[in-house]
Amino acid sequence: MHGAMRIPELSQRDRFVRRAVAQREAWAVVGEDGLAHVDSPNSPGSQVTLLWSNEVEARRWSDVLAENPRVEMIALNDLLGNVLPNLGELKQFVGLDWSADPIECEVEPADLIARMRQETIEAFTQRIRQTNAVWMLEDADGPALLVAQDDDNHLMLPCWALQSEAEARIEGPWADMQAVEIPLHNFVRATLPWLVDQNWLVAPGYLPGGDMMQLSPLDLVRRIEPAVLARSA
Repeated sequence: MHGAMRIPELSQRDRFVRRAVAQREAWAVVGEDGLAHVDSPNSPGSQVTLLWSNEVEARRWSDVLAENPRVEMIALNDLLGNVLPNLGELKQFVGLDWSADPIECEVEPADLIARMRQETIEAFTQRIRQTNAVWMLEDADGPALLVAQDDDNHLMLPCWALQSEAEARIEGPWADMQAVEIPLHNFVRATLPWLVDQNWLVAPGYLPGGDMMQLSPLDLVRRIEPAVLARSA
């Protein structure tokens, strides 16, 4: 069990999470031994793999941390679905926006996954409250659907906060679909109740590959509805 984090460390962690989710990417230094890492100052015998939310900072430290280094972008879905779970299996910690300061933030991979998942949902709900709309993909047969991640007997509805995010998914089996804007009030009062009736899930901000965010429709309603009610008042 890792020790409790101090306020500066919590601030550094939360700043990294916000930036990485907003950018949908993080940065790593890769050397001959893989992802750059340092010895943990808090847990003797453990290693800390380093990630940055800023490419410039990753490049700044690359020559210090690795032989023949290269700086690589890690997409958010790959970070959540592959990199962090693998580090968890190796019992390593993750160092966020490392800069050799006296106070360095190191977290357990599972904790970082949970924080980034929560931030992904918060960013989605905040954006749709601002735009008062949700985007889905549809064709003549109805909306795009996916098989739920952990249950082949359930489907889930992918949706996005931005038109550009929805249109970026028009490919492969969805190549003939169109991005459709759904007013937030309709999404809350019609689309999500329909998913409840079908016993399906919802995937806000869906990205292909890796770890998927999936919620019950009622959970998403609870997160969104105060804003909808405020507009209706």
